[in-house]
Amino acid sequence: MNIEILAVSVGVGAIIGYVTNYIAIKMLFRPYKPIKIGNIVVFPQGIIPREKKALAKKVGEVVRDYILSEEEIKKIVTSKEVQEEIEKFLDEKIENLLNRDIQEFLTKEEIAEKFAEIIENVVKEKFSMFASFINKEMLKDILLRLEIPLKLNQIITPDKVKDVLKKEIFEFLEHEVPKIFLKAHIDKIVEEKVASFDEKTLEEMLFTLMKKHFGFINFAGAMLGGIIGFVQYFVIS
Repeated sequence: MNIEILAVSVGVGAIIGYVTNYIAIKMLFRPYKPIKIGNIVVFPQGIIPREKKALAKKVGEVVRDYILSEEEIKKIVTSKEVQEEIEKFLDEKIENLLNRDIQEFLTKEEIAEKFAEIIENVVKEKFSMFASFINKEMLKDILLRLEIPLKLNQIITPDKVKDVLKKEIFEFLEHEVPKIFLKAHIDKIVEEKVASFDEKTLEEMLFTLMKKHFGFINFAGAMLGGIIGFVQYFVIS
């Protein structure tokens, strides 16, 4: 057995296998445009650039059916982590909101008018015998003369507000958000985005995602080529 010839046979086979797979991978993307002489195509466009629209459509369908399907969105928005974040947000915001003076939201005139109307209606319904002695304008005038510092938390209980908001928000997230995503046609958005990539960007993106896998394919080609070279030596010998 000639070790030198065996080594050359294995080495050449490995190089051929590696280069063949490397070229094959490159030909998935290259050339970006078909090479022509006149109207004759002498080298066709790479497979992925040629099928870019079909690829974009398929990616959009995968995102719609598997990644951002209605069920998957429901799982995300109703997860424990999301609910805890919403509760944390509500605790902080509601406390800050209800500690503010009511006059930040309504003028003194508006507050007096609303309270006067409420008092007038209560008196008319519950104490009709006194209704003739009071009226809305009189009550409003009295209230305007009073200086009563009034905060929202003196009228509204924070815990009750939080419970109501939590219920409404969680129902909205579970039932409405998935519908919004479906109506937004996420698949079409993804399809258009992928289709808008130029050939070089698409190649770089896929190579970034598949770099290790492509490297393994090249290595496997070299290994297979080396094995073929090894076997070939003994067949020829």
